[in-house]
Amino acid sequence: MKKPFAIDVDDVLGNLSEVMNPVLNRRFNKQIPVAAWSTFNISGLYGITVEQFLEVIIEEKLLEQMQPYPGVKEALRRIKTSGRDVVLVTSRGYHPVGQKLTETWLNQHDLYSDGLIIVPEGLSKAQAVVGRYPKGFEIMVDDYPPNLDKMKAAGLVDEVYLIDKPWNQDRPEFVMGHNRFLSLVDALRHHFHLEKGLDFAVA
Repeated sequence: MKKPFAIDVDDVLGNLSEVMNPVLNRRFNKQIPVAAWSTFNISGLYGITVEQFLEVIIEEKLLEQMQPYPGVKEALRRIKTSGRDVVLVTSRGYHPVGQKLTETWLNQHDLYSDGLIIVPEGLSKAQAVVGRYPKGFEIMVDDYPPNLDKMKAAGLVDEVYLIDKPWNQDRPEFVMGHNRFLSLVDALRHHFHLEKGLDFAVA
């Protein structure tokens, strides 16, 4: 049996940073474009605490406003038709109704998954998945390198793909077109091409 694929949600399936940016600029009187988000520590760029940052996400309902990137619906279906399960792994444990709102968002946008893991606060993605998927995953796609690092170190993933974002430019070992891609669609097209030459349309 083929191993499942582990896919991140925020800024991999949908455009959270684009939704978040104008709200943070307005609330904290800044003019910082997403292109200048050179660190994953976004709260530090705005001079606020992590708690304040998460409060904005919850109060402004930013997760609910996120829109899927073009082609992700077809990409997730392609994973399934290739004989693998789709497991979404997202660090939304800070949100009091993270599980419910994520399920609702997926249903609203008709995005397929076989499993959804909301990573509890204080745990890594590797720690959160090992109990349910002890044999690990064929690939993991994420925008945060430490998530990929820890999964690889734990022996829970065979191949990792990083989605190219301003906040992960400090990792030159992730090379564009090899293990760094502009989108989930590009990463999966690369992976399937290496295997069977599969392709899919981008809506």
